[in-house]
Amino acid sequence: MTRNPIDSRWREWHTQHAAALEALQSIERAYHRLVANHAFASTADLPASVEARRQALQALETARVRLDEIRSKKPSNATQTDL
Repeated sequence: MTRNPIDSRWREWHTQHAAALEALQSIERAYHRLVANHAFASTADLPASVEARRQALQALETARVRLDEIRSKKPSNATQTDL
């Protein structure tokens, strides 16, 4: 049986998309935990808290951009029924 190239492109895209989405969601959860944990930080901890949030937001933006890049490469002729 010959595999349809659309099927294989769709499967590859779907795998990449699922991984990028999971990565973004994981980073979002980590960011939310960070914000919650630092909500009542003392003023002495403020510089470290601000830097940690900045780094977390940067990671979040990187993951979002990666997901957007993958979404932009979705095979145009593929549908979920191709799985």
